[in-house]
Order: sequence, then C-alpha cells, then structure tokens
Amino acid sequence: MAIDLEIDCQVIDSLIDELDVKASAHHLADQSASYWVCQRRHPRHPFRVPCRVRFLTPGVFTVKVLPGRTRNLSRSGIGLVVRRVFAVQEPIEVEVLAPGRPATFMAGVVRFCRYAGRGYHEIGVQLRAAGPHPIISKEPLLAAQTLDWVKPVESGMR
Repeated sequence: MAIDLEIDCQVIDSLIDELDVKASAHHLADQSASYWVCQRRHPRHPFRVPCRVRFLTPGVFTVKVLPGRTRNLSRSGIGLVVRRVFAVQEPIEVEVLAPGRPATFMAGVVRFCRYAGRGYHEIGVQLRAAGPHPIISKEPLLAAQTLDWVKPVESGMR
C-alpha cells in the first residue's frame, strides 16, 4: 500500500497564520507585564515548506513516514505541523522539501506537541543533527546504537 505524502498546504498555511496571530497577541500581552522575559535562546524565523517526517515505531526500529509542513526555523530547532501526536523526547527526522533545492535532513527530539486545530498538531523539534543525507531513517538500528538521543519512545498518546 502506497503512503500518501500529499498535504493541503493552503489549509495548513491558513492554520499557521492563525497560530501566528495568536502567538503575536500572546507576546504583546506578556510584554505589557513588568516581569515579561523572552526565554528563547534563538529567534524563530518563518519557514513554510513541505516536509516528510520520519519516526520510529515503538518497540521496534522500523521507520514510518508522514507528510507535514514546516512553520518556523531557528538555530536550534524547527516547528512543524502534522497529523499525528508525538511524545516529548521522541526522536524524529524531517526531510525538508524546499522548492528548487536539494532535500535537507534534520533530526532531533520532540520538545512539545499540541493540538493546533483541524486535525493537525504543532510540534517543536530540538535539532541534534542536519545534513544532505538521512540521519536516522537509513539505518535506524545503527542510529540507536550510536546516537544517545535516538530511542523509540513508548507512548499511550497515539
């Protein structure tokens, strides 16, 4: 059975626009308080392109793939919108599909996952590695043996 890797970018972009408006309003409200301090180490930059998210199935080292869309990018992380719940600390690999550019692979661990609306979840990934070739998905067992952050996470959330 073929995996459908197509997504409706217009629907997701509309959802991301709504998330951006909410985030902007939240930050403006927080800045009015005298105690407000931004806790981000690196600024986030808008970055919307299709992507493929690869993850390990719990208990075994097989790789599953689902389509997604990037939301933003920083020096140490990437924000994504996907149709799946991920557990905090779950390792994932993101194949970024920027038009007119070769694929880039970014891998790391999920730092948060929250429902964004319309059946989509927003996830934040703390990046641990990036490059022109798969980091986890080409040889998941080897990745688990050599990268201390690559361990399937058992979760009852799925």
